[in-house]
Amino acid sequence: MGFFKKMFGGSSFQDERAEGDSAFDAGDFQTARASFERALDRKKGATPDEIAHCEERMAVCLDRMAELHIEEAERLVEVGDLDLAEEELRHAMELGSSDEVVKRARRRLETLEKEDAVRQAEAPEELSDEDRWAILAGTWEDEQLDEYEEYGEPMRQALLTLHDGDVESGRDQLEAILAAEEEPLYLWLEVGRARMLNEQWDGAEEAFRSFIDQLEDEEGGESRLAAHANLALLRDRADDEEGAMEEYGAAMEAFPDDPRPFLLMGRYLRETGAPSEAVEVLEAALPLLDDDRPDWTFLEALGLALHDAGRDDEAGVYLDQVISFFVSRRRADQSIDYPPATAVARAEIFEAQGRLEKAADLWRGLSSGGDKANHLLYHRETARLVRELGLDEEARRMLTRALALAEDDEAVKGEIEAQLAELEG
Repeated sequence: MGFFKKMFGGSSFQDERAEGDSAFDAGDFQTARASFERALDRKKGATPDEIAHCEERMAVCLDRMAELHIEEAERLVEVGDLDLAEEELRHAMELGSSDEVVKRARRRLETLEKEDAVRQAEAPEELSDEDRWAILAGTWEDEQLDEYEEYGEPMRQALLTLHDGDVESGRDQLEAILAAEEEPLYLWLEVGRARMLNEQWDGAEEAFRSFIDQLEDEEGGESRLAAHANLALLRDRADDEEGAMEEYGAAMEAFPDDPRPFLLMGRYLRETGAPSEAVEVLEAALPLLDDDRPDWTFLEALGLALHDAGRDDEAGVYLDQVISFFVSRRRADQSIDYPPATAVARAEIFEAQGRLEKAADLWRGLSSGGDKANHLLYHRETARLVRELGLDEEARRMLTRALALAEDDEAVKGEIEAQLAELEG
């Protein structure tokens, strides 16, 4: 039974009570609470004892769920995440049924807020130059680090300046080092990045090509891949799709056993309106993926390309794998935060197949996920689908929330208000 049908369907008081008791006995208090709540919505004809049974058990469920939030808050405090700990305690206060549990959460929150105030009043400890240099060096090839250390303190200061966001000064310092060197190699890579940041497009391309041209066949590692990727971006910026494809192709030749160049080319093909070609490239790299833990971003890219190519049944297979990956990472007390592109595409496919409950479930998940900039859209899409399913109360709830999100858009507010008026009529 789908989520919304389960929430608003025609099951009886006794059905919901039985499901609640079963979940309660198994320690699944979240499911039990929802079942008892639905049972009480259907209490007409139930005896007072049966109603009291559901009310008492639902209160226990609420307290136990609140206690789980308090426990999670303590875990977050231990790892230093006070902001999330405060959110957990606020959830506990909202959920708790008994005064005892609510007061315990409130007292802990008050203590935590005092600790947080002290923390925010203290000046944050800044990383030393040595620490920042170590972080940067951790991303380099061994020979790359050796070369940079040969350049000494000027190279260190140039890269730290770039890291601090002063791209013009950082570039000037790198250019000065370049002018003094007879055989630079990895220095060209850093100069290319600095020129890109300063929007010196031709100079950036010259630097990246100088770097690649000097590399031996097996030399360069991650830096070679980065250079090809940047050259592809520069060629695309110059409206040279063929040149961009040549760079992605060169990366694939240099890294034939690595799926990342295939992913870069596949994404580019899809973005430039060639989804079928993107599918061909991405499918060619499937044997290169880790069998036990394939990269979800690759699976998403293939699923989206198949969707754009009109091959929705195949697209669903890969998008479902992405969704399953995020489901597997969720803690029991957390909602699932799907990647928006995956969830939107899968919802579109479900709707086209007439599986409106499945589509609505995904839109609803997005409406409470991390993509807050699009929450208005997600609420409205959920409302549209649940209304088609005949779930007017749920549609009204989602539209009411959407209305609150549309405060600054009078046109959208008018549309939502009209939809709410239709529901009231």
